[in-house]
Amino acid sequence: KFLLTSDICHLASYILFSQTYCGTPRYDTETFTAVTTTTDVTYGQNLDINNTMQTLTMDIYQPTGDVAVTRPVLIFAHGGSFIAGSKTNAEQVTLCTRFAKRGYVTATIDYRLGIGFPINQANAQKAVWRATQDMKAAVRFFRMDAATTNTYRADPNFIFVGGYSAGAFMAIHHAYLDQPSEIPAAIDTTTLGGLEGNSGNPGYYSAINGVINLAGAVGDTLWIQSGDEPMVTAQGDNDATVPYCTAMIYVSTFPIMVVSGGGSMRIRCFNIGIYNPMYTYYGQDHSADISPTDNMDSTIALVSDFVYTRLGCTPSGNPANYINNQSCNPLATGISNEFVWNEYCDW
Repeated sequence: KFLLTSDICHLASYILFSQTYCGTPRYDTETFTAVTTTTDVTYGQNLDINNTMQTLTMDIYQPTGDVAVTRPVLIFAHGGSFIAGSKTNAEQVTLCTRFAKRGYVTATIDYRLGIGFPINQANAQKAVWRATQDMKAAVRFFRMDAATTNTYRADPNFIFVGGYSAGAFMAIHHAYLDQPSEIPAAIDTTTLGGLEGNSGNPGYYSAINGVINLAGAVGDTLWIQSGDEPMVTAQGDNDATVPYCTAMIYVSTFPIMVVSGGGSMRIRCFNIGIYNPMYTYYGQDHSADISPTDNMDSTIALVSDFVYTRLGCTPSGNPANYINNQSCNPLATGISNEFVWNEYCDW
């Protein structure tokens, strides 16, 4: 919302009219057999929770032997409740590898961790704020690279962010916590930086084309406004770590704050016209969307169709099947998804 008008128009023109990435199996299916990984690429730095300067790094995945001039970018962040985890977490490596085989440039990022003591709402909000600023710096890194050395041949007009659990929180707040009036009172923007933060690559905008939400949540659904970025969601409705609906979230045994997960955000998006395809893993827990074999395959199919659609292309599959098929919606066949989600979330 704070882009210059020319930037907004530039992005919109690509989203609405570009057919550059359509017409071949690439991006719709896995067309490459091997992936090349560049590890520990520095994308920024910033003060961590102990006021020590931390170098921020990412691992970048590219399809081996690719000759394309530009490629859309997917940036993923790991889970771990903002106190643990790494860019080498298995789910992030799998996501980056699988989407690089579809032809994308993908990255998994490390970011500043730590909540501090006491473990409470204010300190948790600061942790989310720091991490989200790091994700914005990662987005700016690819735009900076595209404008300078062009090492990764990233298309600056198509960048998506996402992650699992805490990583999904970052992507969600990157997109929707985007106005000064929404900043929680606990955030001192003087010391912690404004909406963009100071984690690196200033002068390049951090706008994104969509959010990949795997078991994440938002601090307030009202931050999602008409005209905001679309979001794809996958989550188990028995998630005991991140609420599927609207409820208290805990770090270990410490109550933090009330947040709204995929079910509640789906209702908000539907009510205000935000595109939000969703796969609910009924009866499953927090790791449902990134668990091995079938569930990971289903999540990747859902995310792939979402991103491919955002490129202006038509997926070969039927995205509706990922929501309506019997395996992921055992409650009732033929009942609209909005009715089911309202029933589940008591709206």
